[in-house]
Amino acid sequence: MTQENIFVFVPNLIGYGRIVLALVSFYLMPCCPWPAVFCYLLSALLDNFDGYAARALNQSTKFGAMMDMLTDRCATMCLLVNLSLLYPSYTFLFQISMCVDIASHWLHLHSSTIHGSASHKSIDLSGNPILRIYYTSKPVLFVMCAGNELFFCLLYLLHHIQEPAAWLYWLQGLCFIICVVKTGISLVHLVTASQNMAALDVAEREAKRKTQ
Repeated sequence: MTQENIFVFVPNLIGYGRIVLALVSFYLMPCCPWPAVFCYLLSALLDNFDGYAARALNQSTKFGAMMDMLTDRCATMCLLVNLSLLYPSYTFLFQISMCVDIASHWLHLHSSTIHGSASHKSIDLSGNPILRIYYTSKPVLFVMCAGNELFFCLLYLLHHIQEPAAWLYWLQGLCFIICVVKTGISLVHLVTASQNMAALDVAEREAKRKTQ
């Protein structure tokens, strides 16, 4: 029987495309704001398609889940690095945002993987109600993720637009609220994942005591 090649699964191929688009976006950020944002948002949008392909083709993998999460986190982090250069007085806030985002998702994914989930989006429905709504309601997940990314993209674009239209500021204000809510959810992620990891430690220590 031929061994499956995980690396050429359709959702993983889409994931590679997301990485290429993100890298192009990073390269263009210092000089070409509109193409940079287009590539950045297209990379983020394709996140929905690789997940759909994984479910439709039964090609969900831990490698794909890890690559998916790392692409999201690295893309947001690189955009925030650029924003730190454009808005140096807000660098500390951008740094805090990066730390909360990366730490919460990494710990959540790690605890999910240990539990045997193929993705950090697969959670125990008996767990935290906030995370349950966040991950089981596709409209909520889309609005939270899209609003968060759009807020940072608007910050980037508004720095390069000489006379922004008033509606851009209204949209930025709405996205700011979503960004704050998503940051709160990330903190819930962090606390819940920490509790899960601690519970695993307790269970492992108890099992060791019983075998001694």
